[in-house]
Amino acid sequence: MNFNEKDIVNILIAGTAGQGVITLKRLIEFAAQKAGIRRCFGTEHHGLAQREGAIVSHTRYQKELNKDERKNIQSPLISYGYADLYICIEPVEALRHSLFASSKTTFTINTHSIPGVMITAGLEEYPTLKTIKEILTQYTNQIFFLDATKLSLSTFNSNKYANIIMLGFAIATRKIPFIQIENYEEVIKERLREPENNLKALHLGLENGRKIIGDY
Repeated sequence: MNFNEKDIVNILIAGTAGQGVITLKRLIEFAAQKAGIRRCFGTEHHGLAQREGAIVSHTRYQKELNKDERKNIQSPLISYGYADLYICIEPVEALRHSLFASSKTTFTINTHSIPGVMITAGLEEYPTLKTIKEILTQYTNQIFFLDATKLSLSTFNSNKYANIIMLGFAIATRKIPFIQIENYEEVIKERLREPENNLKALHLGLENGRKIIGDY
């Protein structure tokens, strides 16, 4: 998909509390500012910082504005069916907010699962990745998986870089237009702890994304 500079870009990020969903959202928004994006809105709703509770954020931006203000961003919330990109750091969260998806949506999903309380209690069953993909295919065929947590553990001996790896993976979809890799690098250096590891994680995700996604 080729974006026009006046198009509204809609990005949904979902996962569980503690996975860095909000950090990832703000990183994209700060990078958008570096890239000269004229208007950028965002919001998030979550379970009052409940550890491993569901969390989702919305980021919307326009490179250039229309003369007709009615065609520009007026709300930080994405409407149902209008997400261009869904970055999911926990697989089942891709289903929880799938109403935002449509045939234009691209899903990038971390395959590492964090079962909820009902599942660990044996009252519900966690869906397989095959089942998740089958359900999402009702919306779109642009569904890509990467075990970012495993990649983070094997590279850094820590799972805390999975969100930045997922950002690099998502960049490979070309669904975050008008923001250059240098913009993310600059923000990482300015705002994140351990910038060298985070930069490495970003490029690790991008490299794997190019291999997995290619020219879909």
